[in-house]
Formats: sequence, C-alpha cells, structure tokens
Amino acid sequence: MQEDLAAEQKARATYEKLIDLCRDNPDVLDPLRYLREREIVHFQRFGEALRGVQDKLAEKKYYMNNNNC
Repeated sequence: MQEDLAAEQKARATYEKLIDLCRDNPDVLDPLRYLREREIVHFQRFGEALRGVQDKLAEKKYYMNNNNC
C-alpha cells in the first residue's frame, strides 16, 4: 500500500507540473485539475486503508481455551 501511496503522490506532482506548463490553455487545465484531484482522493483512500490495516495489526488478541478438561 505504501507503494500505491507513493505512486499517487508522484502522479499528483506530475499533474501539478503540467498545470504550471499549461496556464494559458484553459481547455487543458480543467482535465488536468480533475486528474490531479482524483490522485489526491486516491491518496487519501489508500492512506485510510493503510491506517485501518495497521490498526487491526496493532490490536491485542486474546484467545481463551474453553476446554473443561
């Protein structure tokens, strides 16, 4: 998941650079802004998923033996 987070950040940075290069072309800016926003949302969702997995792994597990032998 950390590789996915890094990929989303890299894609976001790429879109930001393209946006900076295309400031004078509004027809190109809107799709690039949409794609950049999509990468931000993906990054947030991967981050939430990673935190959920980390929280589950950090939970202490107690097992009880119910054998009455």
